[in-house]
Amino acid sequence: MADLGYVNSQLRQIPDETTRRALQTIFEHVLSNLRFGVPEHHSRATNLQTYFQTSTTAASTGEFSIAHGLPSAPHLAIPVLDLSQPGATLVPLEVSRAADGKRLYLKSTSTSAPVWLLVE
Repeated sequence: MADLGYVNSQLRQIPDETTRRALQTIFEHVLSNLRFGVPEHHSRATNLQTYFQTSTTAASTGEFSIAHGLPSAPHLAIPVLDLSQPGATLVPLEVSRAADGKRLYLKSTSTSAPVWLLVE
């Protein structure tokens, strides 16, 4: 995402002062308030086109999958540490198969551990 200085430099090219000022205010607000938000399973991040997913790793070190509920196969999964949960940990995750239109396929050396991901 562009930083505010870049956006303002582009907005300076708008000759109409009222339009330029309104757009500067809008971009200052948007760029100053980007948030992931509070993790809730299958919920969209507050200001981004990413979605929270939660699951538990398998009881063995084998594969487990997460139904993602997105309209197409996602490209990224970012591990998230929920700071409101005492004892929350980040566990090692490995992609065991490419994600498809329905599921994420992972495995971990940590067993039966809760996992939060931000998926795009």
